[in-house]
Amino acid sequence: MKHAPGGRPSFPSNCANAAGDSIESMTRRFFPVLALIAAVALAQDVNGKWNFVWQTPGGERRSTLSITVENGKASVLFPDAKSPLTGTFQDGKLAVTGKLYSAEAGEEGQFHLNGTWNAGELKGSASWQEHEMTFSARRAQ
Repeated sequence: MKHAPGGRPSFPSNCANAAGDSIESMTRRFFPVLALIAAVALAQDVNGKWNFVWQTPGGERRSTLSITVENGKASVLFPDAKSPLTGTFQDGKLAVTGKLYSAEAGEEGQFHLNGTWNAGELKGSASWQEHEMTFSARRAQ
């Protein structure tokens, strides 16, 4: 093995593994895989504040929710909520449920949310009591 200036080892350009792949070839092949793994890991991080746009029978509604995921367990907190909705986030799918007070309706009811994370956006459906709605959400800036 030769040493480059500064005493570091330098490998010849024709250095290969047992299968005959050169270091350059292995790097070109595995770097995109490592980059993809890192991108998926970062992309799956839905922790933080999200701007939701709700499509309801009564018109469009907007709210900013806080999402926290740890070890597959999810909690979603509405503004002014007493407690978070709880559930799971696995394989890009968010499913939470819980009691939610609606100031507009003046009462508390059971809320269910099911969404799918894709390309930096959450989309899905939800229900509060018998009221059905769809939503899309993007990370708040």
